[in-house]
Amino acid sequence: FDVYSLAALAAGNFGAVSTMAQMVGEEEIFLLFHQGKKENIYFSRVLADFLLITIFGHELSLGFIRLKVAEAIEKMARFLES
Repeated sequence: FDVYSLAALAAGNFGAVSTMAQMVGEEEIFLLFHQGKKENIYFSRVLADFLLITIFGHELSLGFIRLKVAEAIEKMARFLES
């Protein structure tokens, strides 16, 4: 797949959901999850200007993905802030 198109669409999707959340009184959205028939997409905010997009199949649980993504975000944030 076209990684640039995926990144642009993910940023737009995250931005739209963040705006909807603000409309209903939520200050900030940190993650989004989309479940498909074959693949799932998990979007996570790393810093204000960075998103981590994780695509995974149904053989992995969402809980496992959330744990591993949280670990990765912590490391990425430290690196990006330095």
